[in-house]
Amino acid sequence: MARQKAEIEEVDLDLTPMIDVVFLLLIFFIVTMKFKVLEGKLETELPKDVGVNRSEVDELLEKIEINIFPDKAGENGIKIIVNGRAMASLATLRGELRRWYDINDESRTTLYPEAKINYEQVIKVVDVILGVGLTDITFAGVRWDM
Repeated sequence: MARQKAEIEEVDLDLTPMIDVVFLLLIFFIVTMKFKVLEGKLETELPKDVGVNRSEVDELLEKIEINIFPDKAGENGIKIIVNGRAMASLATLRGELRRWYDINDESRTTLYPEAKINYEQVIKVVDVILGVGLTDITFAGVRWDM
């Protein structure tokens, strides 16, 4: 008995319905998609001929200016002046800065160490400032108007 070869039927795939379904799903998701509203976005018209003006912001933040001078008679060999007032010790400085911090915890602190002050003395003052909670510290040169 001779075997008969089974004939393989070729099946044509009709992709049209599948493509239709994919396009319908695509259209459905595009139409039903909700865009997230940007929170905090303010529609404003800013002047285009003027640069950044930070003077109003600077006035809102209280400034603390600390001058550090060498003084053999003073505690740790330094003399500390905060906004024109002399501090007797680092503990006095801590109390004064804590008072400022209670009023405005975003106060900006500027240090004016004299050229002859060594780093250890400046770091002691910075430790007091950071210990109170003030973190916005700027280092500047010597003030000559004192």
